[in-house]
Amino acid sequence: MIDINTMSVLIVDDMKSMRLSIRNMFKQLQLGSNIRHAENGKEALKMLSEVHVDMAVIDWNMPVMNGIELLTKIRNTKEFRDMPVIMITAEAERDIVLNVAETDIDAYLLKPLTMKSLEEKVKIVIYSANNPDKATIHLRNARDFEEAGDIEKAIEETRLALQEKPKASRILRNLGLLYQKVNNENMTEKCLQKAVIVNREDDVSRFLLVDFYLKKNDLLNALNYYEQARVFGPQIIEKGVEIGEKLIEKGMSSQALDIFTRLMKKSKDTLSIRDNVINICIEYGEYAYAKDLIVNLMEEEPERLDLKLKAAKIYTETNEPDKALQCYEDANNSPNIETNLTKEEQIDLKLKLAIIYGQKKRPYVVENYLTQILKIDPKHPMALELRKNNF
Repeated sequence: MIDINTMSVLIVDDMKSMRLSIRNMFKQLQLGSNIRHAENGKEALKMLSEVHVDMAVIDWNMPVMNGIELLTKIRNTKEFRDMPVIMITAEAERDIVLNVAETDIDAYLLKPLTMKSLEEKVKIVIYSANNPDKATIHLRNARDFEEAGDIEKAIEETRLALQEKPKASRILRNLGLLYQKVNNENMTEKCLQKAVIVNREDDVSRFLLVDFYLKKNDLLNALNYYEQARVFGPQIIEKGVEIGEKLIEKGMSSQALDIFTRLMKKSKDTLSIRDNVINICIEYGEYAYAKDLIVNLMEEEPERLDLKLKAAKIYTETNEPDKALQCYEDANNSPNIETNLTKEEQIDLKLKLAIIYGQKKRPYVVENYLTQILKIDPKHPMALELRKNNF
């Protein structure tokens, strides 16, 4: 039982003024007697592992580790996974919090905070922690059975919880995941589909359905649930790239490239997306799309040797030999070639250049690259053969 007047509270916010403001509210409301602070999720986790905390008040938007990431860590740590958590968020972030509200958060507060709203939420949360409803009790029993390896009993308890709250998407999702553990695909699909129906904000279940259909190679259903996602974040980027690759693999390139384009328009940090998309496009022969991406990327990161080599391959495939040659030469003249390429890769690059210049009837240039190869490997058979035939 948590004593609301003497409880220990952890306030997690990267802004000192906000931490102090919330602390003062708790003091004026005479809620809790031991108030601790942390500047980010990483610091909060360390504190939670060292001292007992009855309740946490966490800001969503923080550096190092944000509120959702911290919440996930808390719920996955047995020692304090049942601790009540109140999430603080701005109005603009409200959809993100709603997206996981039925997953892990006991309550959330919108900024600017007021004494009244804080008091109401804290009292509701602590009352619920001290007096768990029947659904919560069944879910905890289900968790214990699952951890003990008795999945059938876990399913039974989860179904009892669902009887108490038939429209709780979190319970439906948990039930679906339990059925997945016993390979009951039909019930897994039904539970996850119903979770999305009863809670339109439930992107967690939506992405579980995306994974479910991807494993069954049902790309149309996977794409359908992916397109329904309401909140844009790292998960939607990762899934989008994965779906795009599978669509290209199945010959549905136009749909895939459309997804890639939309991802890059929406994301603030497109570097990793563009890298992944370029690699996928090269692998499956979508060279025209990859070419536009790599040209822009090389302008942003002119020192990257790997981009020069990929661009050379793309230009070769799009029948632009002069541009391909320039990329190979730029790569060969790169000051960091020895640190970024193995000896075998360096030799392969120089061989490509020697062969290209051989085709252009430039024997002295060919000799220059063969000399570079033989300096690395004096007995390289292909280089020796090319030298023999060069003049």
